[in-house]
Amino acid sequence: MEFVSQRSGRNPFTSQLPISPLALAITGVLFSGFAQAEDNTLNTVVVTGNRGGEQRTVTSSPVPIDVVSAKQLQETGKPGLMEALSAVIPSLSLPEKTGWDASGMARAPNLRGMNAAEVLVLVNGKRRHTAATLNINGINTGAAPVDLDMIPIGAIDHVEVLRDGAAAQYGSDAIAGVINVILKADTSGTSVTNAGQGYDGKKQTAQQSLDKGFEIGDGGIVHLSLDARTQNADNKASANGYTYAQAYDRAGTSTYGGYGTPRINLLNLAYNAELPINDLTLYSFSTVSHREAAQGQNFRLPTITNTITTGPNGYPDGYTPVWTIKEDDYQFAGGAKGLVGAWDWDLSTTYGRNEATQGSYHNQNPSLGEATPNSFTNGTWVSDELTTNLDFKRTYDVGLSKPMDLSWGLEHRRDSYEVKKGDYASYADGGYCVSAGDCASSGAQVTNGISPSEEASASRNDVASYLDVGINPLPQWYLGTAVRYEHYNEGVGATRSGKVTTRYEFTPEFAVRGTISNGFRAPSLANSLFSARSTTYGVVDGVYQSINYGVLPVDSAAAKALGASSLKPERSTNFSLGATYTPNDRLTFTADAYVVNIRDRITLTGTLLGDEVTQVLQSNGITSTSGGQYFLNGADTRTKGLDLVSNYRQDLGAWGSLKYTAAFNWNQTEILSYKAATDIGGTEYQLMDRQARNLLTGVQPKTKLILGGDWSIDKFDVNLGLTRYGSWKEVNDADDRSLDRVWNAQWITDLDVGYHLTKDLSLAVGAKNLFDVYPKKQGVPSSTMVSSYGVYSPYGFTGGYYYTRLTYTF
Repeated sequence: MEFVSQRSGRNPFTSQLPISPLALAITGVLFSGFAQAEDNTLNTVVVTGNRGGEQRTVTSSPVPIDVVSAKQLQETGKPGLMEALSAVIPSLSLPEKTGWDASGMARAPNLRGMNAAEVLVLVNGKRRHTAATLNINGINTGAAPVDLDMIPIGAIDHVEVLRDGAAAQYGSDAIAGVINVILKADTSGTSVTNAGQGYDGKKQTAQQSLDKGFEIGDGGIVHLSLDARTQNADNKASANGYTYAQAYDRAGTSTYGGYGTPRINLLNLAYNAELPINDLTLYSFSTVSHREAAQGQNFRLPTITNTITTGPNGYPDGYTPVWTIKEDDYQFAGGAKGLVGAWDWDLSTTYGRNEATQGSYHNQNPSLGEATPNSFTNGTWVSDELTTNLDFKRTYDVGLSKPMDLSWGLEHRRDSYEVKKGDYASYADGGYCVSAGDCASSGAQVTNGISPSEEASASRNDVASYLDVGINPLPQWYLGTAVRYEHYNEGVGATRSGKVTTRYEFTPEFAVRGTISNGFRAPSLANSLFSARSTTYGVVDGVYQSINYGVLPVDSAAAKALGASSLKPERSTNFSLGATYTPNDRLTFTADAYVVNIRDRITLTGTLLGDEVTQVLQSNGITSTSGGQYFLNGADTRTKGLDLVSNYRQDLGAWGSLKYTAAFNWNQTEILSYKAATDIGGTEYQLMDRQARNLLTGVQPKTKLILGGDWSIDKFDVNLGLTRYGSWKEVNDADDRSLDRVWNAQWITDLDVGYHLTKDLSLAVGAKNLFDVYPKKQGVPSSTMVSSYGVYSPYGFTGGYYYTRLTYTF
């Protein structure tokens, strides 16, 4: 493979900061602050990244961390945890993802501009299992991340987001940071009913959230939660604008059938329980979820071989297939904790499983001719994870100003992944041909089913140990270090991670902090086992035609013949340097700069198309497929950024109180080197083309600024949020720069107005994207006329949305 270097030789902490947004952020910081809940999350004791005995808050933590309360999540007006976190944390983004495979229905957030798979998710401090659905298109290519929307939002007490590498403390995946969801553990009860629709009437949602805690035993608690949500599809594609008689002349100008948000029905259940018994406490928590989602795909013209127009299941006017996914997801955790001598101990076991069945309807397998059915089950993907932890911690008096914190622990994790076949019609090759040499593609359109020969399963074991030590050499100086050793029995081998953290308090109001660490992300089993065959449409050699291509298992003979090799772990080096300033109990300010270098980043090749590729596929028994892709350790990257967060609270006397908001993130990823090409049959094929490289560097805005305020007066609560997203770029064609599109920065306004009808009952009305802002519509001479608004808008392209919310506490 050809290896291309793009090293700049510049200092990793220097770059061209965007002066105008930065100045605007600093100006906002001087006059406002980060909105907090009434219980003041700034003073919440954080547990993420802090295994020691000393209690720490957002400002006293040696690492940057955000705390988001349940009230803040609710006031965003967002229906799910992912969207709500994206609304209040500038370094966390949730770009719109539409029309491309199941990852448009099972979305994932990005932290500090990095892949969603590089974020570790915990629930009550215990590792959460990943989804079975693998992203094979777009920003999060290669990721099968944790699906945060499978956690009922009503079950959440608060969320802690650690914005720093933490592999030495928690293991694989914690390169970008950690999201720790803390569940409610009290006797409170809340009922929240949400309903709303888009300004144009298309997008409609309804949500019912209910939770209540009960006392059990002697001092025990169990908290139950339910979250039911429904959302209809919102398609922004325009009409095709042709008659059947014109179709032959306009065969290259179809439109996108599923350009918008998907239809989703979701049910989440959860409990969280604790029961003290003598000298120990038993605990358990669980979530159970079922989700069904559907989204339209490319329109199929009636003038092409792959559209059956006659017979009982024919579509004489063409059709738009609909991709579906049905998921069952659950997590169960149980354990005990107590005190032995001076040691606090915690023993737990957590099991999580996600099973996703994908299919399609309003579809065809054209190779079956008029015998084609219109609905298919394409296959089932299953991911499960069993984790057992034993943790100890205590303090030692070693003659320093404060006792030394000592923590150590052991972990065993077993990961499994399975790919199950679909129904026969989803992968069959019926051999239908219009004429000699003009034969229809095999398998269901959009995505072919998994055949018996493509079924696969694998599992692996991982054992780990860690040691975490924290001391105060001086009363104002904290120094911590953590080391971790892990060993996988399949493929990954042994890894070692370390972290050094320090915080120095010059005055009670001002402190500096910094960390240096290294980490890793083990390739998921899905990265190695995943296979799929899909159908798309485009212009090849000047002819508009269908293209059948497959994502090949990386260790398969066909993938190796195309240049693939077994995946290695991603490895990272993290640096951060920051400061905190708290002049009084009403104002705080934190600033943190960071650099994250990632080696051997896992990416997906572009679609390899050509005679040599087709020959390789056919020689390995893969017929009716002209193109191939596979995962590879494709690039070394460097991500640099800056987080600014400020908080201010103001008492207005008779006019109530104000809580202001100002938070800013600047983030930039550059490719240091990448695998550009491979040789197939004597011909050079591109691996990381311009489009693949732009997915790492250009499709996410480099800046995100959040300004706002929460005004409480008498029975009213008014929450105003302004979010500025920086510009982003999409590359629509790997070879033609004329099709590149750039969207300029844009402000989005959200407003939530609440009124307390009684002490326990409140009513709120609000609007997301109050001024109905869309990305600039930019048409390009594309063969499919797709995506005039782009496909990665950070604020979507469904326009304004208004809602009402009724909340009852009991």
